[in-house]
Amino acid sequence: MLTTQPGPDPYFAYKMHHVERARTAWILSDELGIYEALRHGPATVAQVSQSTGLQSRPVAALLAASACMGVVGLESERYFIYDMMRDFVLADGRAYNPPRRPDPANDWWYRVMRQAIVTGEPVEEALPPWMQPPEARARATAHVPARQGWRILWGEALAQAFDFSAFHVVADLGGATGGVLIGLTGKCPWLRGVVVDLPHSQTAAEAAIDRDGGTGRVSFHAADFFTEPLPEGTDAVFMSHVVHDWDDARCLLLLRRCYAALPVDCPVIVQEFLLDEDHSGSYLAVFQWFGLLFGTPGDQRTGRQVAALLEQAGFRDIGCRPLDHEQSIVVGWKRA
Repeated sequence: MLTTQPGPDPYFAYKMHHVERARTAWILSDELGIYEALRHGPATVAQVSQSTGLQSRPVAALLAASACMGVVGLESERYFIYDMMRDFVLADGRAYNPPRRPDPANDWWYRVMRQAIVTGEPVEEALPPWMQPPEARARATAHVPARQGWRILWGEALAQAFDFSAFHVVADLGGATGGVLIGLTGKCPWLRGVVVDLPHSQTAAEAAIDRDGGTGRVSFHAADFFTEPLPEGTDAVFMSHVVHDWDDARCLLLLRRCYAALPVDCPVIVQEFLLDEDHSGSYLAVFQWFGLLFGTPGDQRTGRQVAALLEQAGFRDIGCRPLDHEQSIVVGWKRA
């Protein structure tokens, strides 16, 4: 069972998955001049971007990575190198030991991260099926993810973190193979869960729902949630690691569609690894950001930033609370 209490960390293996991203972020920060741009004093993301010739989105992610690793700090929206770290990361520092640059042909993480950071665009070879052109997406087949068990646990944690007693139909937008809804409806058996995802996910989703005991509680609704209606009867909308996949304009389009579809006094629930307000963590939020750089047009956000999107979309009474050790939910309500 996942918990918000201190103690053993069920995310230890998930964090190990991101170690390679952290190593590569350090190499690229050195190689592309992020630390040199801070040599003469604090600078904003925009100033570092101008100095390095990189776009602001990847620069923000690299600076957040260095903040997470304790190399830089942030004050009044300006990043600076900690005095203790200057000898370690500046080229003339007494303890400077430049990181070894990998061979791009043999290091996938380095190759795609470097390309995404230098170009400021997602990398074609790293695009998930739902980001590919329609003709390629039509040929794609989804698989049951290795983290399906994680998602079931997330659903059980969601049942503890939010009171679903007044609701009947929960639509999970981008719900993949239904793990969250299987866990949620197992704890809240009066709920009906509907996975809303693209058609290529349907076969794998229905097999996973059957295998994991969700048949009768969880169903699949094939749709593009940007253009097609939500399932009939939906009175709660849930999104797990979906908002971070899109830029602000697409997020607002999606959230406004949710607002229009929901009855009054019904919620939208956004689950994310949220950035700290100073972008120095959490570890998973910061290094998940790099997967977004090379695979999506989106960004990791703080709870305040997600709440601002919900407010712009029309939602009110917005609140943020922990879901488990690492994740949070941001909840907004449609009011009369």
